[in-house]
Amino acid sequence: MFSRTGSAVSFANVRSKLAALTGIAVFLWMTDFIHQLSPSMIGLSVGLCALVPGLRLLDPDDLRKINFSAIWFTAAALSMSRVLTETKGLDILTGAMMSWMQTFITNPLASTITLYWTAFVYHLFLANETAMLSTSLPVVLKYFMGQGFDPLPVGMIWTFAAGGKIFAYQSAPLIVGYSFGYFEAKDLLKVGFILTVVESIILLLLVPFYWPLVGIV
Repeated sequence: MFSRTGSAVSFANVRSKLAALTGIAVFLWMTDFIHQLSPSMIGLSVGLCALVPGLRLLDPDDLRKINFSAIWFTAAALSMSRVLTETKGLDILTGAMMSWMQTFITNPLASTITLYWTAFVYHLFLANETAMLSTSLPVVLKYFMGQGFDPLPVGMIWTFAAGGKIFAYQSAPLIVGYSFGYFEAKDLLKVGFILTVVESIILLLLVPFYWPLVGIV
């Protein structure tokens, strides 16, 4: 009975300390416009505080269990867009993409296929969905609006295409899942490509038949 009570008290203390650290981190993130601290620096600092011996929240063994490979891999994948931007490779990529697409934008079906699969290929170079959309969508919308196209269906097709993934580096959740070792890269490639094809077929049916009924096209 005593050991159970002691364990409960110990767990309550740990829980309170973790709640306090989390609260401090959230408060600092919410007030970054005042102190100008980097969000990543705040997160690292709070994590290091959990390793302080006096707090007894984490010990070196807990730190050794962390899969740092997944963290570095995710960071590298998310940095691809920054690298392409700094090296001007993004300008070359978007320019080639726009010049290639304009030849095939002739009717709803051809436009859907062209937009979807061009965005899919573009996603191979910019791993993160947010980076992929933030760097390409404004350029795509500006171009097609200049050509007299409605930006709504163009933007929706391009955004849906960001869901197609065949490699682990294209999504942080996929990287985390892949790090556990329960599936291989070839499994993700097969399943991801099948899902991508299925999504494109669904869009081919929605764009010419359903979207006009709801006023999107």
